[in-house]
Amino acid sequence: MRQTLTELFQARVADGRLRPDPAQHAILPRLETLRLWLEDHANRRPGLFGGLFGRPATPPKGMYLWGGVGRGKSMLMDLFHDACAIPQKRRVHFHAFMQEVHRGLHDARKRGVEDALTPVAEALVQGVQLLCFDEFQITDITDAMLVGRLFE
Repeated sequence: MRQTLTELFQARVADGRLRPDPAQHAILPRLETLRLWLEDHANRRPGLFGGLFGRPATPPKGMYLWGGVGRGKSMLMDLFHDACAIPQKRRVHFHAFMQEVHRGLHDARKRGVEDALTPVAEALVQGVQLLCFDEFQITDITDAMLVGRLFE
């Protein structure tokens, strides 16, 4: 049986790779609930009638971890990402992701695509069932508007 995120975290504390941190430990059950939901739905194959009559499950919007510098947010995301049994996953620094978005928009506009955001977004997440952003920070109003449309 696979280990839970709490068990993985506690093993790292026990072997000295991590120091005990109550705030980090407290978020692990929520991350585990999200992981289990995502894994269950990513691997689900609709049955004959489920595909015809069933409603698709509404996926969770995600989870945002906030805290000061050095609090372990990236480490927790890495633990979650690495433990998640979804092969089609991507972990990316948010700034690098936005550079990809801007590069894709620029290339699409050069080809004469009018509303390029949708095809660019589809290309960036093609085949991805789990997208994890590190250092999610928006300081530019244009990026804020793009992100708003990307996440619709």
